[in-house]
Amino acid sequence: MENNVIVFFLSFLSSVVFIEGFKRFQKKLRIGQYIREEGPDLHNYKTGTPTAAGLVFIPIFIAVLLNFNRGPESFLIAFSALSYGLIGAIDDFMKIKRKNASGITAVQKLFMQFTAAFIIVYFIQQINPHTYLIVPFSGYKLDLGWFYYLLSSVVIVGVSNAVNLTDGVDGLAGFVFIGSIVPLLIVGYQSVVYLSLIGLLMGFLWHNWHPASIFMGDAGSLALGGILATSFALNGLELFLIFFGFIFLLETLSVIIQVTSFKFRGKRVFRMSPIHHHFELLGWKEEKIAFRFSTLALLVSLLGIIGWREL
Repeated sequence: MENNVIVFFLSFLSSVVFIEGFKRFQKKLRIGQYIREEGPDLHNYKTGTPTAAGLVFIPIFIAVLLNFNRGPESFLIAFSALSYGLIGAIDDFMKIKRKNASGITAVQKLFMQFTAAFIIVYFIQQINPHTYLIVPFSGYKLDLGWFYYLLSSVVIVGVSNAVNLTDGVDGLAGFVFIGSIVPLLIVGYQSVVYLSLIGLLMGFLWHNWHPASIFMGDAGSLALGGILATSFALNGLELFLIFFGFIFLLETLSVIIQVTSFKFRGKRVFRMSPIHHHFELLGWKEEKIAFRFSTLALLVSLLGIIGWREL
C-alpha cells in the first residue's frame, strides 16, 4: 500500500513540474502545435500551443514502473510505451518541422506500429504463452490458434490509434483514460502501471484542462494506447477492452461509420468525426465533452469489473 501511494504522488508531482518546464522551453523556442485544416474552425486559436507532453510523462512512467516492478511483464509494458511513444514523437517532430498538421504518412506510421506490435506479441508468448481470448462474464477461454497472434497485433495497433483519435479536445483523452482504468484498481490488476498512469495524467491535466496550455501529442496518445492494449494482451484479456476502452472504441467506430456512409451514400452521419467533434459542433463546450465522456468511460468500465469477477 505504501509503495502504491509513493508511485501515485511521485508520478503526479513529476508530471506537473517537468511538463511546466517543457512548456516553457517550447514557448522560448516559439514552437508548438499546428491545427489540422479538417478540424473545427473553433480550434484555430490553439495553433502554436506547446505540444508533445508525452515526451515528458512517458519517460517518467517507464522510470517509475521499472523502479517499483522489474518483472518481465513490466519490461514489456515499458517497451510498448517506449516504442509507441517514439513513433508518436517522430510524428510530432515532423509536424513541427514542416510547420503544418501533417506528420509521417499513414503507411509509415502503420508499418512502425505493426512492427512494434509483432515484437510485443512475440514476447507476450515468451512470458505467458497462450492463444486464447477470455470471454467477459463467463471466464471461457476462446482458443484462436495461430490467428490469435494476428488479432492481438491488430488490437494493439487499433487501441493505440483509438486513443490518438480521442485526443481532440482539451482534457478529453486524459480524463477518459483515467475514467477507463480507475475501476481496475478495484481488482488490483497491474496496480503499479495504472496508479502511475493516473498520477501522470492528473499532472498532465493540470496543464491540459481547458483552455489547455499544452497538448500530449502523438507521443503521449499512441503510447497510452500501446500501454493499455499490451497490459490486457499479456493475459488474453483483449475482449475486456470493449469495456475498459469503450470511449476509444466509440470514437473509432464514429470515424468508420462517417467514412463508410460518405463513400457509399454520399451523406455524413455526424457533423464531424471523431464523434467528440460532432458534439462540439452541436454547441457542447470542451469541458462538458471531457466530463461526460469520462463519466461514461467510468460507468462502462465498472460494468467490465462485473465481468472480471468471473475470471
